[in-house]
Amino acid sequence: MPIPDFDHRGLIPPVRNDPTSLDRSPYLATMQEVVGRFGTSPHRRQLLRSLIAYRRLFAADSYDTGIQLLDGSFVENVEATAGRQPGDIDVFTLVAPPQKYVDDYSLWQSHGAGYWESQLVNRQLNKQRFSLDSYGIMIDSSMPIFDMLQNVTYWYGLFSHQRDTFQWKGFVAVDVNPFDDEAALLTMGDE
Repeated sequence: MPIPDFDHRGLIPPVRNDPTSLDRSPYLATMQEVVGRFGTSPHRRQLLRSLIAYRRLFAADSYDTGIQLLDGSFVENVEATAGRQPGDIDVFTLVAPPQKYVDDYSLWQSHGAGYWESQLVNRQLNKQRFSLDSYGIMIDSSMPIFDMLQNVTYWYGLFSHQRDTFQWKGFVAVDVNPFDDEAALLTMGDE
């Protein structure tokens, strides 16, 4: 199902119709759908290109199973409600470790952990180079279920409300899928 239109508050509604339905935020979308829905200005399309560049870092190290939650003013009609452009995209990544690290823990120790920390979840660096407010966790069978639940509910709670007004709102989830990213770039064209 497509990402819902903004409501009268300039927000994505947290549920589509029936408050007891599973048809609710986060709304699962492809990158092409995200581009079609939120790539409404040159500035927004540049933020999307930066997000795709960030997602390429995951693909470069074989992270291919997971989702990213997209939030912040980027998934709001902030141009109409606040008279400004979105400054960045808030992105929270939940991924499974690449099989190469599952099979060879010494490879994780020698390369994977450093790459994860320095490239993928380095919030300050990703803000500078990609205009992203980025966070992430790896989920695997060794993670205690309570820790996983606590992480997911924390981020859901944080992303499902505006920070300044506490209004309940929706957000978007995209699959970690480099093929979809390339198709999304093609739909934006060159600017």
